[in-house]
Amino acid sequence: MMNAIQTDATETDGTYARRAQDGDQRAYRVLVERYQGMVFDLTTQYSHTTADAEDLAQDVFLRAYQKLDRLRNPDQFASWLYGIALNRCRDYAKDVRRDTHPFSATEQTAQNLLDSDSSQHEALETDDRSKRLWAALDELSETYAVPFLLKYRDGLSYKAMSKRMDVSVGALKVRVHRARKKLQALMTETTHDP
Repeated sequence: MMNAIQTDATETDGTYARRAQDGDQRAYRVLVERYQGMVFDLTTQYSHTTADAEDLAQDVFLRAYQKLDRLRNPDQFASWLYGIALNRCRDYAKDVRRDTHPFSATEQTAQNLLDSDSSQHEALETDDRSKRLWAALDELSETYAVPFLLKYRDGLSYKAMSKRMDVSVGALKVRVHRARKKLQALMTETTHDP
C-alpha cells in the first residue's frame, strides 16, 4: 500500500483529475487513495481470493490512468472510474467463467435447483432471464448502468450513491428510473425475438 499523501480535503476529484491529465502523478495517487476502497469492494465481488481482488483493483487503476486523456468531465471521475472497474470486472468474470454477483446466472440456477419448489425447467428459465438481463445491461450507457447496479446489485441508498458518484440524489433517481424502463424494454424485445 502507498504512503498517505497530504491532501487538501476541500479539493474536488475534478481538480485532481485535471492535474493527473496534465501529468501530475501525485494527483493521480490522491485519486487512487480516495477510491481504492470502492474499487476493491467491487473487485472482491468478482474474485475468490483477496490476492485476485487486489490484482484486479491494481489493473483497474492502471487502465484508468492509461485512459485519463479520454475523461471528458473530470468532475465525474468517480462514476467514470466505477464504469472502468465494472467493465474490467465483467471481462475478468468472462475470462475465468465465473460470475459471483447477485444477478449471476450460476447463482440463480443453483438456488433454483436447491429449492424444492423449483423444477429444472424453472431453473433454466431463470438462467435465461439472467443472461438476458446482463446482455440488456451491456446495452445501457455507463450513465444509467452504474447507478442501476449500485442501487439494485450493491444495495446502496441514493444518498450513498450521491456521495460516491458526486451526482445529486434527484439525478440518480432519474437515471435509475430510466435504466429500469430501458431494461424492461430491452428484456421485452429479447423475449419476443424468434
